[in-house]
Amino acid sequence: MDTVTLSILSEEKCDLLVAGGGVAGCCAALAAAKLGKKVILMDDCGVLGGQATLGMVAPISSICDRNGESFGGILDEILQEMRAECAKVGEAQGYTSAPSLLGLILTEKLDQAGVTVHFFTKLVAAERENRRITAVIAAAKSGLRRYRAQAFIDATGDADLTFFAKEETVLGSEPSVFDALAQAGLGQVHFEHTQYHFPASGALQPVSVMFTVGGVEEQDCDLYAEYCNRRFTYQELGTTEEEYRQFPFAGRTGFEKNGDYLPLPQGRFLFFKGVRKGEYTVNMSRVTGINGADAASLDRGNMDAQMQVLPILELLRRFIPGFEHAYLIQASGRLGVRESRRLLGRRVFRGQEAFDCVPMPDVIAHGSYIIDIHDPTGKAMAIGGSIRGSAYDIPYGALLPQNTDNLWVCGRCISSDHVAHATTRIIGTCMLTGQAAGTAAALCLTEEKTNGEIDVAVLQQKLKADGVKLRLSEEERRPVCNAKNEV
Repeated sequence: MDTVTLSILSEEKCDLLVAGGGVAGCCAALAAAKLGKKVILMDDCGVLGGQATLGMVAPISSICDRNGESFGGILDEILQEMRAECAKVGEAQGYTSAPSLLGLILTEKLDQAGVTVHFFTKLVAAERENRRITAVIAAAKSGLRRYRAQAFIDATGDADLTFFAKEETVLGSEPSVFDALAQAGLGQVHFEHTQYHFPASGALQPVSVMFTVGGVEEQDCDLYAEYCNRRFTYQELGTTEEEYRQFPFAGRTGFEKNGDYLPLPQGRFLFFKGVRKGEYTVNMSRVTGINGADAASLDRGNMDAQMQVLPILELLRRFIPGFEHAYLIQASGRLGVRESRRLLGRRVFRGQEAFDCVPMPDVIAHGSYIIDIHDPTGKAMAIGGSIRGSAYDIPYGALLPQNTDNLWVCGRCISSDHVAHATTRIIGTCMLTGQAAGTAAALCLTEEKTNGEIDVAVLQQKLKADGVKLRLSEEERRPVCNAKNEV
């Protein structure tokens, strides 16, 4: 291995360094700044919000329990601001989430809170002494910078800081985790009720590129109910395999022959109403076998996923009523990576615990989304199902690395198994774990404690005082009345 020596041109100091400017990192930075800490947030892009903005994941789910009661906190603050702005365009139909708007709201809120944001800054290394990180190194436009801080939060999504700090991480599914999934009654493909043949360990959920279209004409029928989450045969769509082969993209990645079914990357149509009339967000691309923590694999996945966008639009025009004159507005500028490295922390949150909604004495956030494992190997819709209660608890220990006393992990890369990750990766839940991590870090800085020494009861009460609606007692845990858990 070759060694290159480069000069560090500048140094920054702060109380808390947050690596990653997605929604989890933003909520972490806001929470700590509100408690009076000097916070620097770094991100390698020029827009805050990560997958929720550049990735165009417009549906912000897991914002409330399955009875419709909000989880509160910074998540709810941001949603209220976004709803108010969306309502100004008129109908504000469908999901009241607009990716570009969300990024601007986050920027404004961080600036008002006094958070220093360093855009276009790529984390490249971590320095540590014994059980503490002392600094991180990042590459910016003007060269390498060293960031010295008392505390650090990994909100990178891919556990980059955790990895550079030489903490243990996992990648993909664990051995026998799918057996446990089947035993829990979740070994079904959503909406089809067919048995699924599980892959071996190390499986990763596929990557995608989201996009939005305009020019969709209103129909008498509910297009989502009529066409979404269904696989269609050629015959059902009034075409033949021979006619499909005439498309120039037939046989390309994602459009390979799929028996009697119309070849689609996900095997199904999937789109959601946007904020403005005639606009839809489309979530139909899929590339399997991509490791989001490996550069070459990520490049390949990004190329293949982007090359699926226009063919998908062509198929929507051809087969979905109202889409005949649809046009592309925007495709995401960031590849949608559902799963890569995860922390192997002091506490691993298990899928069975999420499914059964097991009460956690050290709960610091809730989630309510379904177990949603996008098929790691092919075109099955997704594997999993709804949780058994109104919301599950995420334990504080899932945010803590085993060997580092001043590092917290939040968002997509918290310590969970492959099955639990399929629900904790959802945007609303990431925002809640972000607020928990930022609050915990600020409290530890004030009290001069390590991440493991904090009184979790004090942390829970602080989160509640800041608007997070933690269910800490049996009286606060209600049975499910309905399945509402989205914007």
